[in-house]
Amino acid sequence: MTATELRRRIDNMNGYLATLYDVPFLTRGGVTYPVQALSPDAPTGIDAVLGPPPISHVDRAGLAIYNYAHLHTLQNSGRNLFDGVTFTYKRLRQRPLLLEAELGTYYDMLATCGALKQELWDASHRRGLRLPMRQQFHRAIGYTESLTTGAGRSAALGGAVLVVYNDAGIYRALLAQRSRRNATDPGHLHVIPAFIYQPRSIDYHPDEWRFSYHIRREYLEELFGLPEAPVTAPHDHFYQHPALVDLDAMLHSGAAELWFSGFCMELTMLRVELCALLLIHDADWWPRVTAPGSPIRLNAGAETDDGHLYRVPIADDDALLAALPPDSALRMVPQAAAALWQGVDLARQRIALREASAGEPRQQ
Repeated sequence: MTATELRRRIDNMNGYLATLYDVPFLTRGGVTYPVQALSPDAPTGIDAVLGPPPISHVDRAGLAIYNYAHLHTLQNSGRNLFDGVTFTYKRLRQRPLLLEAELGTYYDMLATCGALKQELWDASHRRGLRLPMRQQFHRAIGYTESLTTGAGRSAALGGAVLVVYNDAGIYRALLAQRSRRNATDPGHLHVIPAFIYQPRSIDYHPDEWRFSYHIRREYLEELFGLPEAPVTAPHDHFYQHPALVDLDAMLHSGAAELWFSGFCMELTMLRVELCALLLIHDADWWPRVTAPGSPIRLNAGAETDDGHLYRVPIADDDALLAALPPDSALRMVPQAAAALWQGVDLARQRIALREASAGEPRQQ
């Protein structure tokens, strides 16, 4: 699809969604994304925005829509699908930002939120969109209620982490193209790691509700190729992985920082994403993880088409976008755009503070 056609379809979707949801859409790099980004007023600890561990379950009988045809199409598509338990959006309180969740399933998310997005995309080639499934959903769940609560669908929570690292004085962010085997947004540009926020089973360990737990596990799986462990494995089976020991040492010494950067509501799916920034100041980290034979060598092949990582400078927006392939801003997953720009803004603040406290000139 050409960039012109893609932009036209995005504009059509945004125009329609703007008639339903009275919230500001994220605009950056010349592109408006169908996502509402919510950032904390000040840098926030990575787990501070979480309510109590979820114990209630989404009631399938109470779902306003359920598209079996869409689910079956995905099941027969050959993509990576597994009907695991998910942490699912229940309510978002905004002052202060606090998330409450329930337990749902991945297939229920695909048949509700995923189906809403597919219907919108299928209709986006023309003006005057008619979306009977979304209209049916909103006859049961009001527009405002659908943003402040997870009612009427199984809105599995997601996580998106922007990794920014010090490359010999130039701070760069990591992005990747999603594998075409993924069930949602295959082949699109995303931050890495990015994941469904889910426990391994209904009887989950309390640590599995912590956002920091998932970031550490997905950091290993998506950047270092850690295989997914069976449900029977201890919840802490990865704690002594050399790459995680290395990361935790940097976090403990201040050579790295991990911050919650914000929530975003992806309006095509009506799903919430938790966004974070992993900011690595240690200039030796990249050489350590790329050296031949290193015990913590990067291996991003499992979640990307070719294992390639885009390493983009964050000094200014234009430089960042210029380091990506043409039209990448158009081909970025909406929640990735939120995680990227929330994370970049926070990273610039943290880097400036660090350099000011050290009396160093600002790096470019």
